Amino acid sequence: MNDQNYKGNLCRLAKSCPVFQGELIVEQISPFLLKNVFCSRGFMGWKNCERYKLAKAGIEIPEGTTPYSINVEILS
Repeated sequence: MNDQNYKGNLCRLAKSCPVFQGELIVEQISPFLLKNVFCSRGFMGWKNCERYKLAKAGIEIPEGTTPYSINVEILS
């Protein structure tokens, strides 16, 4: 996966990302802000996303992983 050459601004993983799809809510951070900072900014945003880094390395993404951290507690 060579996303540096990917021409779109939206992360290739967005369609299956629970954070982008609004299925995993990051407490006290607006979903719009998360999408703007990580998902829609192109490679500069993606390379800072923990979910993206794991996917790029071929590692299974733990259920509670957000763009900021790996395997956080999910609040019901």
